[in-house]
Amino acid sequence: MRDEKREPPRVAFYTRISTDEDHQKYSLGAQKERLEAFCKAQWDDDWKLHKVYRDTESGTHMNRPGLEEMLYDAEAKAFNTLLVFRVDRLSRKVRELAQMVDELTKNGVTLKSITEPFDTSNAAGKMMLQMLGVFAEFEHATIVERTKVGMEKKAKGGDWVGGVVPYGYRLDPEKGLVVHEEEAVIVRKMFKMYTFGQEGVHTICHKLNEAGYRKRSGKKWDKRIILHMIKNPLYVGKLRWREVIYDGNHDPIVSEVLFERAKDIMRKRVEDLNGRRFHNGDERLLAGIAKCARCASHLVGVSTHKGERKFPYYICSKRWNIKDCDLDYVRADLLEAAITQDIKAMFRDEQFMARVWAEANQRLCAEKPSLEKEIGRVEAQVAKTQAAMDRYFEAFEAGNLKPELCSEKVRDLRARLEELEAEKRDLEARRKRLDLPEVDRELLLAAVDEFDKVMAEGTNPQKKDFFRRLVKKVPVHNRRTVEVWYGLPNQTSVRTPGNMAPPERLELPTRWLTATCSTG
Repeated sequence: MRDEKREPPRVAFYTRISTDEDHQKYSLGAQKERLEAFCKAQWDDDWKLHKVYRDTESGTHMNRPGLEEMLYDAEAKAFNTLLVFRVDRLSRKVRELAQMVDELTKNGVTLKSITEPFDTSNAAGKMMLQMLGVFAEFEHATIVERTKVGMEKKAKGGDWVGGVVPYGYRLDPEKGLVVHEEEAVIVRKMFKMYTFGQEGVHTICHKLNEAGYRKRSGKKWDKRIILHMIKNPLYVGKLRWREVIYDGNHDPIVSEVLFERAKDIMRKRVEDLNGRRFHNGDERLLAGIAKCARCASHLVGVSTHKGERKFPYYICSKRWNIKDCDLDYVRADLLEAAITQDIKAMFRDEQFMARVWAEANQRLCAEKPSLEKEIGRVEAQVAKTQAAMDRYFEAFEAGNLKPELCSEKVRDLRARLEELEAEKRDLEARRKRLDLPEVDRELLLAAVDEFDKVMAEGTNPQKKDFFRRLVKKVPVHNRRTVEVWYGLPNQTSVRTPGNMAPPERLELPTRWLTATCSTG
């Protein structure tokens, strides 16, 4: 006779497939149906379904939306039984699986697989789970190895190994890559413009877009895509696999002579996939910060030469790539110099900084109540965990608890205490940072001196890092009007006495630079 007082199990389902459902042995829907049938067989109608968590990603990593939501709900005690079709639905790595089971167990959740004989509510089940995890990881490694071998074999045989089908071709299930003539015409046009017309990828991109030609997705052409296509040996009937070139079984779109001529021209122009952009080590201090105020695209660095002089500029990446924005070129040296001077003036303006400090303190104080509440919650959990440890010790001393079980329980509780203490230290450190000192004239002057020193003697990466700590965003409206948002620096960016800094997310009011950064 069924115990009427027993609480019905609160069950959650976790289902996962690696790719699309059409190529899976058990789809998400099929897994759910099997899980429901298992519950009915086990508990009849005496169970409650909390939620079905779904993922369509690989089981080799933990960054899965459904998995993260399930673990969050488990910590909140939303359910007490987790069902999976197979244990490899949770993870294909033994360490991650073991960590996950430990976390579920601490939260009072029992893990069960409906196709494998284990139950984490007992020691034998945990051992079986780890064994299944080992086999799941081995199976995944074997699949990856076989797949790589199979792809290499296909490449050596001249067959397309998979991925996005290149522009100019279509994938036939029987013949492999076949020429798509409408797109092939555009591909040949690109190669001829580059070789016979001596036109660069920037010009080719602009002319194709102006003529109304579009990529397969319907979007405008990007010069980096065109450059990649001109470098791709696929268009002369070859395949590249792991930097090795093999003869392909597909028909070429352009001739070997045309392809080699394009390579020679490219070699002379010394172009790469970034066009003429500056790399991260160059003098673009506002890279990643400066944006076009018209289309919200990032600004990138370019340069022009007049005689022996080189003039650096910022340009909207949308204009540079597809000529789809009309923002002016902005002289990089003038803009950076204007912001540098503005930073110095800002730190020397004691009244302005006093107002900023007052506003900062006001905002930071508003965060204190929630932090105090969090600290109180953690302290309560610490006390609760400590009390539980004391009860286990008392039970052991009274002879009511075996040494092995006592040791296991205490070990888990101590680990939990360490986690709580670390969380408390972090919260208290955040609370401490909410208190700003009074504005100190010497402190501000020291900040300016440090800024001057870095700008004069530092490497370019150091200068860029310093700018990023002080300058949060730079929307550029035109070459004469630039909007600059600043942030209060933290201690790692300005090495001055005392605790100078609030969190970096705190921003100063907008300042505007006009005329000072115009192009001469």
